[in-house]
Amino acid sequence: MIEVKRAFVVLSHTGPMTPDFPLADLPGSAGRLDILCRCATEAFLLSHGIRRDVRLYFVIRGKLLVRLEGRTIRYLNPDERSTAALIRKAIAAAQGARPGEWVPSTPGIHARWGDLAHVREELEGEGFSPYVLEEGGDFIRGVTFPARAAFFLSDHRDFTPEDREALAGLPRISLGPHSLQAQTCIALVHNELDLREAGWTSVT
Repeated sequence: MIEVKRAFVVLSHTGPMTPDFPLADLPGSAGRLDILCRCATEAFLLSHGIRRDVRLYFVIRGKLLVRLEGRTIRYLNPDERSTAALIRKAIAAAQGARPGEWVPSTPGIHARWGDLAHVREELEGEGFSPYVLEEGGDFIRGVTFPARAAFFLSDHRDFTPEDREALAGLPRISLGPHSLQAQTCIALVHNELDLREAGWTSVT
């Protein structure tokens, strides 16, 4: 089986926790679900394929978790509406789940009730080294990453005090002098690590 090398964790502070939202109004009625859809696109989709060695988590309002696995994911397309439909099915699957139980929805997508600390514990338990993407951190070009790295980032809102408590002690990484949108951050991290793996650049 393909080994997961990279993981991204996106904190959604306004996303839906029940599946009764319209696909026609993702920025409004769906609580900025459009951001999560774009993050999924950047995390997995290549021009003519899917990154199979990537995992993506959504932490919705600190209570609901959705996990997408590149190794087994299917039906993921570039358009936000179809991605939102996949996330909605995952949210629906979680409604009757017991706490701590990952429930499958469509291939490669699971959901469960849990918080940010649970995601951090799961990743660290699998040997990932976690980092927080945030302005003011160490510039990514000067950081050496291990074989398995996980990156935590927020949506259109800043990290809350509760978020920071769950992420305490983790190194902060910056992508540049400006505040960027979440999906752009994912694309830039991929590009930086792709370049290193291809031998096109090295840590300065």
